[in-house]
Order: sequence, then structure tokens, then C-alpha cells
Amino acid sequence: SNEYVLEVKGLNKTYGKKRVLNNVSLYVKHNEIVGFIGPNGAGKSTTMKCICNLVYPDSGEIIINGYDLFKEREKALGCQASLIESPGLYLDMTGRENIELIAKLRGISKERVEEACEFTELRESLNRRVAGYSMGMKQRLALGIAILSKPKFLMLDEPMNGLDPSGVIHLRNTLQRLVKEEDMAILFSSHQLGEVEKLAHRIIFIDKGEIIEVPDIMSNIQRYIVQVSDLDTAVKTIVNILGEDVVETIASDSIRFEIQNQDILSQVLYKLLSKKIKVYDIYKDNVDIETIYAEIYSKNHTE
Repeated sequence: SNEYVLEVKGLNKTYGKKRVLNNVSLYVKHNEIVGFIGPNGAGKSTTMKCICNLVYPDSGEIIINGYDLFKEREKALGCQASLIESPGLYLDMTGRENIELIAKLRGISKERVEEACEFTELRESLNRRVAGYSMGMKQRLALGIAILSKPKFLMLDEPMNGLDPSGVIHLRNTLQRLVKEEDMAILFSSHQLGEVEKLAHRIIFIDKGEIIEVPDIMSNIQRYIVQVSDLDTAVKTIVNILGEDVVETIASDSIRFEIQNQDILSQVLYKLLSKKIKVYDIYKDNVDIETIYAEIYSKNHTE
């Protein structure tokens, strides 16, 4: 079906006696950013290497943008780009020369080369040798090269690794831009939970080579913290809408509450404002994914 940019069905992979992937199935839809999470050795990298054809699974199917990777390899790989392990850049060449070289090999237009150069936001650093680049700069360059061929699907293995906080923010904005402006879908792996949550529309967990189903109820819960002028009235108002078991006071002016979907949020805010309660601040509470992660892995490791 054309709803998916990537469909992975029933991947198995064994190295010697060790089963690295056990019936792994996952999908990525158009314009979706999906986080792929799990402890080291859980099978994230192996799955990704199968998807970009660096590793052959023992069995299973991989379909990229409607093309079967094992039957129509060129077409399937033509729709995707990936950054896996450290990007293969020529260190003694400038950033621009790196982009131009790949563009020449792939027959890519001068206009697209300029777009890719601009996209990296490396500006005059494009004329410097890559050997002098920071980790974040190398990654921007590698991403610029990855998007040259306008792939529909982009896959990144641990893209946050080694980036300083400003690099992480830049990467996050860049990936969101790719989805909006370049019409891409993205699968990225990470073990930095907070980052995944800020970026991913959806999260896939893997552990010991198996995809772990996240109970729907958990993946839909969103926690918010709201800072208000009149705590008591605000608590009563929110409890009235949501019930008391999902509302708690966490400071003299702040309430944390859980909702199942975004629509309820506007209802809560509307009710507060209609009761003349001032809302000074509202923000998403970032613990949920950590909690899910902890619950899933503790269950999985105690069995």
C-alpha cells in the first residue's frame, strides 16, 4: 500500500547461535518522523543495516516506497538515503568539493548542489577542509549529501551522538524542515530518550531483537504542567473535566495533568480562562517516555 514509505516484515537474523533479530516488523508512513529506541545490542543497528542493504536478513521482507528491496534493489535504494555509523566524507577535500563529487557521480543538477550547500548552513565553512570540521559540521555536510537525490525516506543511526546542545537543536530543526519542505519520512535511532520525544511523531521500541508493543494507552498519554493564578479553583476545574486520578498539584501554583488527546487540552484551557483563571505557563512534561521505557524494559528483563 502506498501509505507507507517503509515496510519491514518479519526480519530474522542470526549470527552463529545468537539471534539478533527475531521477527522484526515495523513501518514508517509518509512525512512521519519515527524514533527507534532500545538499549545497545538490542538490534537497532542490524535492523537499519538490513534496510539499507548492508546486511542480509535470513528471512523477511523490506519494501521501500513500494519497491521490494530484494527484488528491485536499485529502485528501492534510490528512494532512500541513510547515515549509518560515521559518514564517509573525504577529509582532505572541502565541504563543497565533497558535495560536488557525489553530485557528479549521481548526475545531480547544479541547482540541487546549491540547494544542498545552502541546506547545510555551513556557509563559508564549505570552502574549508572537512578535516577541520566539528562533529556537528560533519553531520550537516553528510545530511546535505544524503538529500541530494531527494530521497523519500531518510534513515539516521544515533544522529544525536557527539553533538553539543546547540547541534542537537539544529539537527532537530533540520529534520523537521526536511519533512515539511522536502516531503521526507525519517527513521532515526537513539538512546537519548528526551531527544526522541521532542522529535518523533511515533516511537518504536526494540529489545533483545524483538519489537516491543507499547500499550496504546501509554503512547497516547500526554502530561502537561500548567502554572495558574488561582490554584484551588484551577484544580477543581481540571478535575471536573479529567477526573482526580490524573491531576496532581506539584507546586503552590502548578498542576500536572494527563490527557489522552490534544482536543481535551484546548477544552481544559478554555474552562480555566472562562473561570477568569490566569494561565501563566503551560508546557509538556517530558517524563512520559522515560516512564514508558523503564516500564517496558523492566518487564522485559524480569521475565
